[in-house]
Amino acid sequence: MNAFYQQQADNLKLPSELESNTVPITNWVKYANQQTRYLEAKSEFMNKWFKGGKHLTTDVLWTGNGENPNAALTVFRHFDSASVVQGMVGTPPKTAWILDYALLERIHYLLVAGFDVYGNFGHQLITRMFMDFLRMEGESNFLALLPNTVRHQEFSSWYQEQSPQFSEFLQRNIKPFSQPTQELYLTENYKQELYGKLQSKLEPVLHDRFKIVNTGLSEKNEALLRSIDDIRGDGLQTVPQIVMVMIEADNGNQQLFTLLHNNAHINISSLFSEEKNRDYKNDDLTFVRGVIGSYPGAYLSLKESDIENFVVALRNISSEEDYVKLLDNYAVRRSYPDFWQFSDQVHEFYQRTQPIEFGLLDYNRFENR
Repeated sequence: MNAFYQQQADNLKLPSELESNTVPITNWVKYANQQTRYLEAKSEFMNKWFKGGKHLTTDVLWTGNGENPNAALTVFRHFDSASVVQGMVGTPPKTAWILDYALLERIHYLLVAGFDVYGNFGHQLITRMFMDFLRMEGESNFLALLPNTVRHQEFSSWYQEQSPQFSEFLQRNIKPFSQPTQELYLTENYKQELYGKLQSKLEPVLHDRFKIVNTGLSEKNEALLRSIDDIRGDGLQTVPQIVMVMIEADNGNQQLFTLLHNNAHINISSLFSEEKNRDYKNDDLTFVRGVIGSYPGAYLSLKESDIENFVVALRNISSEEDYVKLLDNYAVRRSYPDFWQFSDQVHEFYQRTQPIEFGLLDYNRFENR
């Protein structure tokens, strides 16, 4: 293994080794060719290492030694910010990564140790563009656990309507590794089944801090709140990226939740064509216990008796008017006289229940519709 990485030293160079005034376009071509050479060599190495599918199961995964919750992480993208939380939170996502040590190390040196916060736009841009390569490498590692007959089809579905040059890179990225997985699949919904296998494998280090259980609400109402994760459709485009919901239980206790709007895309490799790449019909929601995110777009406050009507209203959102009607019923708007008192309640709950992550929430993106 060490000999392989020594042989690939030139192909593993990062943009941070250059000055901070690099030219993004010419360097993208350079690094694309470099990454292609590395991936081809890696695929050849893996084809030998996993010949016949030997050892190619979820047993290759690090399980945190049975105690480290960082063995599985969930990333929520909130358009121009993101949150990373421990565990497998929410419904199974469209894409996933498996990080080997070399990939984790390169991500660290690209985005942390080697990133120049004072670098010019070119440095920031080439860093973002190079991260595309590392992201796709992690995705390919995940796909290696799927049957080899569906890997390329699945990967291509994540990156639709690409340029010919980018499509060529994708072809090189996924096709060469051909060894069969030794994971046994009982259905043809392979990716969903693989997520279930990962959930079982990592169960000892997955905690339920964000799950909607033991909230003080009735089991029926907890089930209703969990069903929010099944809501999807283009009507959700009116819902902010992050909405925090305070619910007063019948016993008088309050519980804070976060409603996350997950933006669907036909691909996420483009920096500048967000609207063109959006796939609104597949937008969905994630409803979690506690706080995720730093930039709430709205505050909602309701009683436990309102939950059923609240969930129905969410399901029926198909326009801006529908969303504003929901706000009229439940929102604590910024213009309300009791806004800051409610804000204090949110922060008090956040600090008490999540003291390590706690920080002041940023209202720069708070809406007042």
